[in-house]
Amino acid sequence: MSSSASPSHPKVGITEVARHAGVSPGTVSNVLNRPERVAAGTRQRVERAIAELDYVRNSSGSSLRSGRSSSVGLLVLDVTNPFFTEVSRGVEDEAATQGLAVVLLNSAEARERQRRNIRLLAEQRAAGAVVMPVDDDLSDLLWLRRQGTAWVALDRGDVGEDTGCSVSVDNREGGLIAGRHLIGLGHERVTFLSGPFSIEQVRLRHEGLRAAFAEAGLDPDTSVRLVERGQLNPGQGERAVDEVLAGGPRQRPGAVLCANDQLALGLMKGLGRRGLRVPDDISVMGYDDVDFADLIHPGLTTIAQPKYDLGRAAMRLLNSELDDPDHRHERLLFTPELIVRGSTAAHRPA
Repeated sequence: MSSSASPSHPKVGITEVARHAGVSPGTVSNVLNRPERVAAGTRQRVERAIAELDYVRNSSGSSLRSGRSSSVGLLVLDVTNPFFTEVSRGVEDEAATQGLAVVLLNSAEARERQRRNIRLLAEQRAAGAVVMPVDDDLSDLLWLRRQGTAWVALDRGDVGEDTGCSVSVDNREGGLIAGRHLIGLGHERVTFLSGPFSIEQVRLRHEGLRAAFAEAGLDPDTSVRLVERGQLNPGQGERAVDEVLAGGPRQRPGAVLCANDQLALGLMKGLGRRGLRVPDDISVMGYDDVDFADLIHPGLTTIAQPKYDLGRAAMRLLNSELDDPDHRHERLLFTPELIVRGSTAAHRPA
């Protein structure tokens, strides 16, 4: 076994790089942190020494000296939800333009876990954070800012500009669009399969759905039934079948709008196990347009959100705050879009 493969092989530091390149340790530090201050020939010599010695810089040490690391946190509600895959890609691509690494954290829709992760970001001196809060209480984020860590709220539209930056999609409009689609198909009684109402997005989608029925001259209190679940995942959707079908065939809704695609996919699985066909027996609609929504049969009708753009815009605002001490907080609002596939069809009387 060669010495370079040995676990006891000594780590190379700035002093060794400087000696190898024939420069001072300060010059090596400048090449690593302020390369524009170093003459091109000297910089190339140092970079060659770094490559030849396989030097890895100690970012933790430099972050302690500067008070800020080269990483940012991305805290999402559910790391298993493919919606966040595209959001994360947008955050990461934008962070890379500033040489920042992204650390993905999962709150699992739990406030205590969110609090622990936010404290961890403060302890690690993260440069900043993009956070999807678990509920309306922003005290964790306000605490994080008091520790000197900037943040942007992701998919939350109710953050005041005097509080912080936010990037969101118009969830009420999304619910309105979904409702108009189902009403246009002749559905006058629908069920909204919901996640926790503590999540702002869920409440606004329900509000928009009810507004669509009111707009059509139908009473939302009798036209829209709410079935609330504890989480927004496929297992919860599958387990909601009994509640959705409660009352027998005559009470069965003609359509179900789910608060996200995860719930919708689980519900469709559960309905299939009961021998019910989508959309022949009941229409099902999701929200988010995750990547595999069009890979199932029938394809899932849903409300698409610009997931990648959402993440990229959030990170762009965070970069702006990190670069400019006089940064003014902004609120960005994207518009959702109806994607019609095979899981919704015209109402058929029972």
